[in-house]
Amino acid sequence: MKTNTIAEHILFKSFIKDQRGNFALVIAVCAPILIGAVGLCLDYFLYFDQKSRLQQAADIAALASVKEISLAGTNFSKSNQLEEISTSYARAAYFKTPEEAASDINLSINSQPDLGNSEVVVELSYKWMPMFAQFFDAKVTPIVVSAKAKLAGDALTCVIGLMPPQTLAKASIHLDNNAVLKADGCGVFSNSTSKYGLRADGKASMTAQSICSAGGVLSFGKNSFIPTPISDCPKINDPLEDRSPPSYGNCTYTDLTISTNMELEPGVYCGGLKIISNASVALKPGVFVIKDGPLIVTDTASFIGKGVSFFLTGDKSIFEFHSDTTIDLAAMDSGGMAGLLFFEDREVKYSFEFNPLFLKSFPSDVRMHKISSNNARNLLGTLYLPRSILLIDANAPVADSSAYTAIVTGRLWLQKGPILTLNSDYTKTTVPVPNGLVGVESILVQ
Repeated sequence: MKTNTIAEHILFKSFIKDQRGNFALVIAVCAPILIGAVGLCLDYFLYFDQKSRLQQAADIAALASVKEISLAGTNFSKSNQLEEISTSYARAAYFKTPEEAASDINLSINSQPDLGNSEVVVELSYKWMPMFAQFFDAKVTPIVVSAKAKLAGDALTCVIGLMPPQTLAKASIHLDNNAVLKADGCGVFSNSTSKYGLRADGKASMTAQSICSAGGVLSFGKNSFIPTPISDCPKINDPLEDRSPPSYGNCTYTDLTISTNMELEPGVYCGGLKIISNASVALKPGVFVIKDGPLIVTDTASFIGKGVSFFLTGDKSIFEFHSDTTIDLAAMDSGGMAGLLFFEDREVKYSFEFNPLFLKSFPSDVRMHKISSNNARNLLGTLYLPRSILLIDANAPVADSSAYTAIVTGRLWLQKGPILTLNSDYTKTTVPVPNGLVGVESILVQ
């Protein structure tokens, strides 16, 4: 018996000293825990990724569907027509290919349109089978998200960037350096479908009632955009594409340069118009046609007019307001150009193929208007420049004294340190907002 006890003791000590056996025992005990922890982490990673995709799809479907109400009003014969539209938008936004959409049976879409209140609620539910998460939280499956959008009523869409993505320049709205865009009472929309369709570099920032991009958003700051932009929004058509240009006659002036104080009559300014030196030019009300040449205000000149509108037509018909100038302009409040401060001829030759890194060597066929003036506080009306870049590179507030300013352009580009303020107090002025910019803005309300 004693011999057996000694042998057992020796075997036990050998077992204790055998590190390989201990390691295997630890692995055997811990492996299920490790596998469970990794599986749980993977479950929640997939959960949050899936929920983000679903929320994005719901947001897009709600915004797009409620815009259908703005186009058709309450003319839908049945509300289920709008439900079908919402469903198609949601499936297109969520699934990468039509084939994937056709084969997936896990996504449920519930659309609840309210034509009377001009709003749509879209709820998405996705069934999935996690490995472990359902044992800790039963609510992880199915994943349910919802979005509610409504027409903003009398809201103004104050910026629309129409430029499609180019080889080098992707964004149709681009803020750089210390630029600030304040559009607190109105909407901002980028039509570029590039993943960089809306962009803010450096310390640039934008605030608005709503911000939407047909493509993606690129920013380098934590608070570059307030609120967070909605990406992958449905593209919108040029809201002013049916606006007729003004008729005009023969040249009133040719290659006119003004260097002294004077009043200037409406007319056709062939070869452009240049205001230089310390000239103070007061514009009489009416339409100023700038044809086949630029409108340039430079040096310390002043350019002031109420009830004036500019039609830009022909080669090189761009405008430039240099840094030390004073610009104070309000659009016409009646007639065919009512509400339009600048109207660019849609027939002009143009291109958007340029390299944004080489500002001083732009191709000659790229049209670029510049507001560099550090005293351009009143720009009342709509700047309609669909074939051009609008570059604002002042180092001071721009348009902040205007009751409202709306910009429809190919590309809006803010550089240096301007503070572009786009007010929406259009009820406080007799200058009307052109049809298509008010009442069709849709916003997410939850």
